[in-house]
Order: sequence, then structure tokens, then C-alpha cells
Amino acid sequence: MRHDLTLSVHGYEIPAALEVPSGPVAGAVLLIPGSLFSNVDGDYPSWNMFPRTNAFLAEQMAERGLVVYRFAKNGPGTGTVETPAAQTELVRNNWKGRATIAHAALAHFRSELATRGIAAPRTVISGHSEGAVVASVIAAEGAVCDGVVLLSGPSVGILGIMIEQARNMHLPGAGDGPALLLEKVVAHIRNNEPIPDDLRKQAAGPFGAGALVNMPPDALAYMRDCDATDPVATIAGVDRPVLIIQGDTDSSVPVHHAEKLRAGRGSKSTTVRIFDGLQHMYKPIPPGASPQEIFGLTGPTDPRVAEAIDEFVRGL
Repeated sequence: MRHDLTLSVHGYEIPAALEVPSGPVAGAVLLIPGSLFSNVDGDYPSWNMFPRTNAFLAEQMAERGLVVYRFAKNGPGTGTVETPAAQTELVRNNWKGRATIAHAALAHFRSELATRGIAAPRTVISGHSEGAVVASVIAAEGAVCDGVVLLSGPSVGILGIMIEQARNMHLPGAGDGPALLLEKVVAHIRNNEPIPDDLRKQAAGPFGAGALVNMPPDALAYMRDCDATDPVATIAGVDRPVLIIQGDTDSSVPVHHAEKLRAGRGSKSTTVRIFDGLQHMYKPIPPGASPQEIFGLTGPTDPRVAEAIDEFVRGL
């Protein structure tokens, strides 16, 4: 059963939802959203894309006996309300603010469980894509949990992911100019330098370098700070068991990222589950689908993902 909630953090009212099983509770899962502005269900209204990933995952986990708390990424189109008391510098377009909100979500989750008299024998922190990095960060910062689940998590920073995508996604026979232009723009962002006018003139369109050169300063600061967090080193420092889940047809964060995260863990308890035929949002790809269609697929997430999380939680 779904219960709609509001997560209050530094004057922001962020939509959240608690998915409660109809029977005994085997564990509790905090689900942290990824990049872009997603609502509580994992849709992207500002992009007109409605994959509903987080809602599907939460519902499927609840069917298996896990109580799940999910929340929106604060931003336009997600239902987030900024009150007059909002401390914008602490959480809006702020990479550290992502961890602040996630810590607050975990505390709110525990409070809601206590209020409802729900005793969860195990608590797991999970995050999807960029949210996997946030999950790693708050676990490394001491968030109390029994395990961590990385869903399609990257092994490099967000700007590195953008460069990799630009290299991999150009059409056969096309030049590598867009990727090289993006690398030049990224170098200036990483060095906290103004992007030269000649690069701005060369960058066009809503993606790649064109997206970066049109970002306001606070958004560029977010990208730079996010990119500076090393996902491999961060999760390597977490001493609790870790589950890494990946789809083998994920073009946004390919399988080698899961392998690198696993290698960085060394001998620490780590399980990797790679599911065949699934894209970034854990949905099967229909024949002939374009990259944009693949990203925005609206069907349910593959139940194998929820099953893997359930097995992991019960095994802790």
C-alpha cells in the first residue's frame, strides 16, 4: 500500500512515498533518485518522459515483503515546493545538498516506520545511477544501515560519463568532433574556469557540450562537485555488504562500470548481478528503438531486479 508523504529539508517540501507490504516486513529499503529532475515515481516531467522506474521498483519490492521509501529529486516539475524559509544555498543545485537530503530521507523513513509500528529487521540504502553515488556517500559518512545497493551506478564522475557517452554514441562514420569539443568544455569546468567564447560558439543543441555551455553557474558548480566524487573510492570505503545491479544493454552506464566498482571493493562483501537484455531503467529494449525511446520506455521494470534486492536484504 502506498502512503504519500512530504520530506521537509531546509525549507523545501519534497514529495515522498512509503510503499508498505500487505504482509510481514522482511526489510526496509531507501531508494535515492538519480540525476535529472525526477518526481517521486521516477518520471521526468520537464523532459516529457515517464518511465516510472522508482514506483515500479518500490511496488515490486513491497510485493516481496520490503517496505520502501522513495522521494523526488528537488527541482522543476517534480512537485517540490520552496517555502519562504528555504535555505537555497544548502540544497538547491548543490551536490552536498544531495547527501543532506538523502540523510534527511533516511531519518524520515525511520520516523515513519516507528510511527506506524513497523519493525524492519534490516535497512538498506539504495540509489539509481547518480543516486547510487549518493547512497555510497551517505553510507561512507556513517548513515546507519545493514547494506548498500548500487543500481546502474557509475564508476566515474558525471562529466566522465558524459564524455564516455559522447565517444560511444556517435553515428558510424561520423567524426569525433562533438566528443573532442565536450572534452575541452569539461576541462574548463573541472578547473573552475570560464568557458571561452569560441567553444560556446561551437557548441550547439541541448546535449553534450551544448547542454553544459548553457548551464548557469550554480548548475556548473553542481556538475563539477559531483564529478569530483570518486564512486569507486567512496564505495570501497564502506564496510557493509554491497549489491551491484546492472543491465547488460545499458548505454548510459555500461557494464564495465559495475565491474570496476566490484574490483574497487577488494575482499569486502560484494555481490554483482548483471541482467541480460535490460537498459538503464531495467526495462527490456524493443527491436529498433531509438536511444531516446529506450531511455523513456514506460513499461514495468523487470521483476528480476526487485527479486535480487529482496534476496540480498534477506541474506544480510
